[in-house]
Amino acid sequence: MTKSLFLLLTLLFIQSTTIFFLSRQNIKQLFFIFKKILSHKKNYHQKTIYKIISLIFLPGTIIHELSHFFVAIVLFLPVKDIQIFPKFEEGQIKLGQVFYVKKDFLRGILVGVAPFFGALFLFFGLSFFNLFPNESLGINIFLLYLIFTVSSLMFSSKQDLVDIGYLIPFLLFLLIIGYIFQPFIPSFNLSYFKNIIAGLEFFLTNVNYYLFLSILIHVFLMGIFFLVDRKI
Repeated sequence: MTKSLFLLLTLLFIQSTTIFFLSRQNIKQLFFIFKKILSHKKNYHQKTIYKIISLIFLPGTIIHELSHFFVAIVLFLPVKDIQIFPKFEEGQIKLGQVFYVKKDFLRGILVGVAPFFGALFLFFGLSFFNLFPNESLGINIFLLYLIFTVSSLMFSSKQDLVDIGYLIPFLLFLLIIGYIFQPFIPSFNLSYFKNIIAGLEFFLTNVNYYLFLSILIHVFLMGIFFLVDRKI
């Protein structure tokens, strides 16, 4: 592993963690804003707020659940059902859910972390095809909205966080081992390994740009939500 690859992976981890906390704060702030607005209405019900927030984050929910779905299919895990619209169960709202047959621990983790990597591949696609920024203001606004909702739901469910919690220590261990023993492994000097590393660096560079853009969007909206909350 090269130093640049190690730094890019470190940046990926830091930015992803930052987005996790910012997105949680923004979703919570949105909830309180709508609660203040709607609490004065007759026949007010908290489910109304959940429905509004679910609609706002629908694009992110679709990407999230499709990521679960496709990885389950690739890993030969039968999918029983996929839900991308909100559903109320036991006083809580579920933005979406994929029901599949769990057969072993490893494949369960890979399906669990799929939305995180689904978001990364979406961001890479935006960068690779130069879709943002665009000449059209409308398309730019839509893409910023898409980036916001997808990054907000990169880690949406508790089970996804548990799966990532299992995976991260393992990946960090492999990275540390690779970094320490890299000088002693001759195969790292082979051309195909260099091509793989160069490809990873290219991918991570583009992805980290969009993660940074996501952070800027979240910080900007956090400021807007704060001002709106104070004015209500």
